[in-house]
Amino acid sequence: MLKVFLSMSLCGLIALTSLCGQEETKEVPPSEGASSFAAKSIDQMTPDEVLRLVRFSYTLYNKDFTGNLIMGFTKKVPFLLSLKPDSIRFIFNDPAQAIYLDTKNQTFALFEGIGGAEMKPVPPAKYGEPVRGTDITYDDLSMRFLYWPNARIVRQEKLKGRDCIQLSVRNPDGSGAYSSVNIWIDKLSGGLLKMIGYDRSGRPIRRFEVLSGKKFDDIWMVDEMRIETISGAVGATDGTVKSSTRMQIKAPAQ
Repeated sequence: MLKVFLSMSLCGLIALTSLCGQEETKEVPPSEGASSFAAKSIDQMTPDEVLRLVRFSYTLYNKDFTGNLIMGFTKKVPFLLSLKPDSIRFIFNDPAQAIYLDTKNQTFALFEGIGGAEMKPVPPAKYGEPVRGTDITYDDLSMRFLYWPNARIVRQEKLKGRDCIQLSVRNPDGSGAYSSVNIWIDKLSGGLLKMIGYDRSGRPIRRFEVLSGKKFDDIWMVDEMRIETISGAVGATDGTVKSSTRMQIKAPAQ
């Protein structure tokens, strides 16, 4: 089974996601369980089936990686990404901060500890706040939209030469910045390639896009993705970029 890092998520968000459509290589990593999905036509799939495949591809490796959040030419925020069998941690310094994503039972509960303090649940009122002054929010880290009910398939289309399914999901509880989210998912691997989040007026406010990926030892990883804060017309899939953050995974931690 292929399990690799998304979201933002992104967790990607920063989000954790399975990677497909690598720009640095033509090789497509295998994904157990995705082949039967890829062979289906759009009228043979349900939205729940599509989201289930994305959740299936979430990373559960016992490994640490170093990375950076980069804004413009001057701001660089180093972090340590710790992937464990039942959790994902984003660890920052200056000041010390740990953001913990509990992946047990695929609940994806989000916790935070600041300055070495005890980890506490992130309150819903904080979901839309940026992390470390970047374009990535706590909501992006939790990837809650992958669990919102009543998703619908919008269309099947090509994205970066890949066959993708576009889904639309609506926020059932109103917490966080997103009222609805559009998701582009690769049919072959189940990887989340792109996401656009909309506010309560239906205007796009955030866009994630996988830029490239590579193999670190035996693990396929997204090694760069772009997260943009945007402003656009109601229902648009494009808009004016207000600010942009790149998330880079550099290397396995030593």
